[in-house]
Amino acid sequence: MAGECGVMKSSLLSVCRLINTMNPTLTEPQSSVIAVNIDRESIEEIRKRKGISIRTLERKINLSKSRYYRWLRYQTDLPLELVMGLKKVLNMSDRELLNLFVSSTDEQIQMLGLVIYTSMSNLEKEYKQFLNLRKSLEKFKNSSDDNGAYKLILTYANLVVNGRNGKPSLAELQRIEKYFTSIDYFTMFDILLYLATLRISLNYSLSNSVMEKESIILENSLLKKFSSNQSNEWKDILIGCVIDLSLCFVDMNNYEQAIKLLNKATVILKQQKGENQQTKEIFQFLAYLYVTKDISSEDTVINRVKSNMSYSSLYLPKNERDFFKNLSIKEKCVFE
Repeated sequence: MAGECGVMKSSLLSVCRLINTMNPTLTEPQSSVIAVNIDRESIEEIRKRKGISIRTLERKINLSKSRYYRWLRYQTDLPLELVMGLKKVLNMSDRELLNLFVSSTDEQIQMLGLVIYTSMSNLEKEYKQFLNLRKSLEKFKNSSDDNGAYKLILTYANLVVNGRNGKPSLAELQRIEKYFTSIDYFTMFDILLYLATLRISLNYSLSNSVMEKESIILENSLLKKFSSNQSNEWKDILIGCVIDLSLCFVDMNNYEQAIKLLNKATVILKQQKGENQQTKEIFQFLAYLYVTKDISSEDTVINRVKSNMSYSSLYLPKNERDFFKNLSIKEKCVFE
């Protein structure tokens, strides 16, 4: 069990839940279909907060300033290709814009989730799929900036491959860091990419990275999205993000921040009346582990949770069960 735990340490609960919700068959996404029912004011707010200029829209998707502002004032409509261009430039998932983009396959976030999930798998078949996905993403390496999201996914994939080959590289990490220092608004795409990159940088001891130093920005963005989230589908994924980030804080030896994050998320869930018993118990158990100096197999709390896990097979997908079974705190398997 100890060896298995070491391999699985890198898995992300948020990505397990994303996969279970959006792509349980691990199918490579091929296309995106978008309806043109758009809340234009929200698009404009996100554009401003991400620091994307009108000139950038002109350059990347050939959308002129006058036409864009006429569209914002509902004086004209945009063809589907320009709507899709806006979505790509903003790196947004359809579920975040539920009343903006309807009936979509969420191509970008599905691809990101699939790449992260398979990149962290200890199953040979799934890791081989990751390598094939990386190969298919190579076509975006020298493409235009319109494919920025896929370039970021490819950069992450290269970071993982170099790390698993024993040659961790700062070049890919710095490219991703540069992207995050250029924005001040995180979409779900951004949150998941940040979490995965932070986890990989910790796993391969790429210490003192910007990702670690600026992780408070990720925390603030995550909690803000958590507070405003109205979708039960995204709520479980966001809870996974909270757990994943708290574990990253622990690996950064920032136990106090990890516990504070769990407490803040608990308060938000209570305010939303969205705290179920399972989530409450998980948060409490993790907080207990974070303050316990010596994790022991004789610990009564750990043994109680371990015995309860046998019932989890009734309602939890296998990848989520594996995440908890292989939980590692302070370089020690909790349930070994």
